[in-house]
Amino acid sequence: MSFQRLAIGTILLGALLVSVVAATNAQPTFGLADSSILLVLIAFYAFTEFFPLKRLQHTISLSSSVELLIFLKFGLIPVVLISQVLISVSRWANEKKLDLWKIMANGGMFLVLSGGSASVFYLMGGSHSAALFHNLLPLLTYILAHFVLNYLLLFIFLRNLSGIRLKDFLSDAKFDLISSLFAASLGLLVILLYEGDGLYGLLAIGIPMILCVYVFKLFNDVWRSNALFRNLAALTGIVSGELAVSALSRQVTQELPKWFQAAHCVIFMQSNSDIVPLSVSADCPEDAVAAMREYLIRTSGPSRMPYLAKRLSEEPEFTPLSYRALLVTPFLTEPGQFGYCCLLSNENEFDSTSLDATAILANQLGVSYRNAMRYEHVEKQSLYDELTQLPNHRFCERRLREEVERLHGSAPLSLLLIDLDHFKQINDRYGHLAGNTVLRSLARTFENCLRNNDFVSRYGGEEFIVVLPGADKEIALTIAEKIRASVASKKITVSDMDNVLSQISLTVSIGVATIPDDTEDEQQLLRFADRAMYYGAKQAGRNRVAAYEID
Repeated sequence: MSFQRLAIGTILLGALLVSVVAATNAQPTFGLADSSILLVLIAFYAFTEFFPLKRLQHTISLSSSVELLIFLKFGLIPVVLISQVLISVSRWANEKKLDLWKIMANGGMFLVLSGGSASVFYLMGGSHSAALFHNLLPLLTYILAHFVLNYLLLFIFLRNLSGIRLKDFLSDAKFDLISSLFAASLGLLVILLYEGDGLYGLLAIGIPMILCVYVFKLFNDVWRSNALFRNLAALTGIVSGELAVSALSRQVTQELPKWFQAAHCVIFMQSNSDIVPLSVSADCPEDAVAAMREYLIRTSGPSRMPYLAKRLSEEPEFTPLSYRALLVTPFLTEPGQFGYCCLLSNENEFDSTSLDATAILANQLGVSYRNAMRYEHVEKQSLYDELTQLPNHRFCERRLREEVERLHGSAPLSLLLIDLDHFKQINDRYGHLAGNTVLRSLARTFENCLRNNDFVSRYGGEEFIVVLPGADKEIALTIAEKIRASVASKKITVSDMDNVLSQISLTVSIGVATIPDDTEDEQQLLRFADRAMYYGAKQAGRNRVAAYEID
């Protein structure tokens, strides 16, 4: 059943139930003299509805403590009307919009709750004119019925909408039961004081209750701020010590959502005139990432200041989605380029403290990102040959060792050692700049001859090494011959020492060795390929491929 049909069915059932219960049971009469009491109760009800007690992901609403007295003093219809108006106003104040179907669903559920609880109250002999002592059992059954019906209706809705299991749904039942009993006991105390002292008794319990709620809110805000900044200190410590850009951003998107109840985190980076996601928290939907990206492209201006957007329903990118708040903290990645740490939530859980904490984190993230980029640049310089932009000898030996360790069983791996024939003559005749041109050109030729998972590096001088994971001797010889033929047919344009352009050609000699046919050790593999290149190719006349042969 769709949400709309369920909402309509619930509100029709609730309206019918309330009408029947109210018509078949005597309701209290009240006049102008009771208006002051009604206004005080409405004020208390509004305060408890607008300022519920919150602790972590749990919420305790004390509105039911006031609702009991309104029901007992003024009857079923007034409690339904007052609660529906105040709940709708409270929802609008929090969400800045009113969803008709949600209002109908919530209204229908409350009508069923009120009608069902009131019918139990009347069946147990409850009366609006009796004292608390005589109404104690009916009121307790009213409270119990209200709790059970509330859980039952919520489960029906969630089961139809998301297929939630009963075990998962009941995970918070213990807390909800205790909080309901707390609110109910407070409601019974309100009734007792009202019966004894009237309006003064109501004020005697109401005003301290309001002050307690406000003090609890202040305490909760302070505790939450402390928790945020404790988490901030821990995360900035992790971020400041991370020197890999991908790991750095992943740490933030994994840990930052844990600070909140229902938040997604995405880190975006400017890429020329575009903005692209760098890291996304695990459970963030693709449509949310796309909406944030489009929003940033449209709104990111020259100020680059952190900001909190609370009315996402008014933003065109988020209109089809159900998110309520977006927190954006830009950070500098390099001069003129920015990254964006974004938090998106379908709850109104971000405030100025959240903004301050994430802004501090974003500043540290910017510093750590720039440090990580410098480190990666220095590391690349130490592992790559600047002339050919190929990995160097150090990187080659490390990668070869990793590939050998990755082998399982009799899986093959081959190695090619390539040496340029008569390369010294090119340097002597055309100059070292021409030799550099040749090396750069051949590096690209080697890359173009390889498979996707193959690996070529400059081993030193005019020698290159190619690692071929998964290639047996036959495949390695085929690839080596492809390289040899490509080089032999290649014409390279160079400028000599007199700045005269010339086209030159050259050849290569290649030695091939294979694991496990020849050895199972990477150092032996290098020696055998070198030996095959020197004795099998160089001494045999150059411009040829030779495989290692055991003597």
